[in-house]
Amino acid sequence: MDDQLMWQSDIVDWEKISVESYKFVIEQAKERLDEVIEESQAITQKVMTILLSHVTALSGVLGYVFSERSRINHERGWAIVSICIMALLSIYTFNLLFRLIYLKILFFKGSPPKDIFFKEVFEGLSEEEGLKSILFDEVIRMQKKIETMEVENIKRIVPYRRALKVSLFFIVVIIVLIVKIIYN
Repeated sequence: MDDQLMWQSDIVDWEKISVESYKFVIEQAKERLDEVIEESQAITQKVMTILLSHVTALSGVLGYVFSERSRINHERGWAIVSICIMALLSIYTFNLLFRLIYLKILFFKGSPPKDIFFKEVFEGLSEEEGLKSILFDEVIRMQKKIETMEVENIKRIVPYRRALKVSLFFIVVIIVLIVKIIYN
């Protein structure tokens, strides 16, 4: 995402707004930012659950296939084809899941002092106007964080759903293979 906000404040005379109004807006922005961060964390948690389930199912199947108790005749080609299909599905799913885990954008809820407190904010302003200037800038920063996180969460939902579908398909294939092995 570029450095532009999707939302632009239409307030021209920010100095005329009361400090209490700024504090209210910032409080509401904090709540919204918490919500979008929690949504991002929920997506990551769901991805981790899918990843662990996938690894567990894959380990179990491969452990059984290569065990001495397996009734699979390894000379037959279908076992090798099944293993190749599972490997391809697993590689694809792991790729989706790892991208969802490691390529997410992280934001901190607050702003560092270097972004808030510098002399240009206060130059030529009274004490109250300087405070309003800081609060106005913080509102803009919080809006940018909220918008960026919302866009990022929307982008992450698509590969998450794809990974979920592939993982469910993978589990169905495993169940079918297990049932076929048991009843043959």
